[in-house]
Amino acid sequence: MSGYGVLSADDAARLLLPVAESLASVHAAAARHGAISPAAIEVGTDGRALLVDRTRVTPDPAYTAPGGADDVWSLTAVLLHATTGRPPTGEGAPPDVPRTTGWLAPLIELGLRPDPQDRPSAAEFADYLRARVAPPAESRSLPVGALVLAGAAVLALLGVVGAALLFTGGDEEPRTRPESPAATSGEPEDDPTTAEPSDGPAPPTAAELENFARDYVATASGDPGLGFTWLTAAYQQRSPRYREVWSSIRDPRVLSVSADPRAMSVSYRYRYRLAGGGSRTEDITLFLVQDGERLLIADATAR
Repeated sequence: MSGYGVLSADDAARLLLPVAESLASVHAAAARHGAISPAAIEVGTDGRALLVDRTRVTPDPAYTAPGGADDVWSLTAVLLHATTGRPPTGEGAPPDVPRTTGWLAPLIELGLRPDPQDRPSAAEFADYLRARVAPPAESRSLPVGALVLAGAAVLALLGVVGAALLFTGGDEEPRTRPESPAATSGEPEDDPTTAEPSDGPAPPTAAELENFARDYVATASGDPGLGFTWLTAAYQQRSPRYREVWSSIRDPRVLSVSADPRAMSVSYRYRYRLAGGGSRTEDITLFLVQDGERLLIADATAR
């Protein structure tokens, strides 16, 4: 598959959704593919990607999970290749997945985790992609030369402690607010020289976003039920184990925090103890939306 260009997150997800769905069907039948790589994916003349039968391809070491073959890991590796131009193994592998793959970063981070138990299922992988992009039959065809990738799904919490439960990203909320109502309605905008001043809330400052992150950590760890209300409705649906996970966190301490008001995001590093013993340090990025006068968490990544 060398020579193919890098795809945007949307195009990669749209192209590979049928591949992910095929893999989910294979797993539902209690079978495994065992040789997923770019060579195992073909694109037809109609621009649709198909998963090649296992008997027609051989495993590619660059797309084989460390410690043993795993279809989801391999599919994630192909997705990473499609959005960055590089596989996850070997010299020069991208060191910071969340910054190079757009909204697919949470899925890629989970899919490449060392422990197979921390990875999503093939069905969850497909659901994640399906929640964000239209099915191929309802969307434009991609060029036949585009790189083929595997599907994705709305990820429920996978039991990963702490803020890793925020690894969903398939929400329907925008990560940034539209500049005006016309930006979403399709209606022409008024001349800026005659438009009435907006009565909407002012966008948050960096300091307000940083305070939000600190307050959120304190709230979620002190009262998980209340912290749950700080998530958008779509994010709540994808987080069924939210209360359980946050209830296991003790004495969280925010070590550093920085915000990007333009992206409506705030990143922080924090350290906490686990209820069962031990401690962890994680780097979190929250993606926020404004709901009236309050901010809500629509998506997040954790490292």
